[in-house]
Amino acid sequence: MTDLIAYIGLGIIVWSAITAQIGEGTTAFVRNREYILSSNLSIDFYVARMSFRIAITFCHHLILYVLGVAFGLISLHWITLLAVPGILLLFINGFWAITLLALVCARFRDVELIVRNLLQLAFFVTPIFWDYRRVPTGREYIIDYNVLFYFIEIVRAPLLGEVPPLRTYAVVLAVTVVGYVLAYLAYRRMRRNLAFFV
Repeated sequence: MTDLIAYIGLGIIVWSAITAQIGEGTTAFVRNREYILSSNLSIDFYVARMSFRIAITFCHHLILYVLGVAFGLISLHWITLLAVPGILLLFINGFWAITLLALVCARFRDVELIVRNLLQLAFFVTPIFWDYRRVPTGREYIIDYNVLFYFIEIVRAPLLGEVPPLRTYAVVLAVTVVGYVLAYLAYRRMRRNLAFFV
């Protein structure tokens, strides 16, 4: 029961950070419309501010993990240190996700609702409340093709004393590269017209 609580609790903590980056990222520029129209600040400032705020909230949620360790519900290992690069990768990817979604949703406002609905659907097919190791044979594609699962695992697995497979890091790094390329292309194409979109 203790292991299950730790598994679900950490899954929810990481999932909340992911959904905040994706869900709130869709409105990053629309919310700051007045500042964008009246100042010369780089749009990276608004993305960084949102990302930093989500990181602070994530750290507050991690206090629950610290309490679990303090009460002996979760044991510490050297493997736990692998969570640090996992958290860094999580928020590095959050930066491009916020940039890309904020630009697209400033131009096409309906995309925000689509993204939020897709997040709700993704919640049920991502192993947060259920153990991915118990997926029936022939249904592994639910895990294999779920990118969000890999981002959860690079943080949750080390905190639970498990080493994530190299494949997990490979997928995350591949998504990072592709994501920044897409964000750069969207930035280059839409940056000058952002004031007209918001």
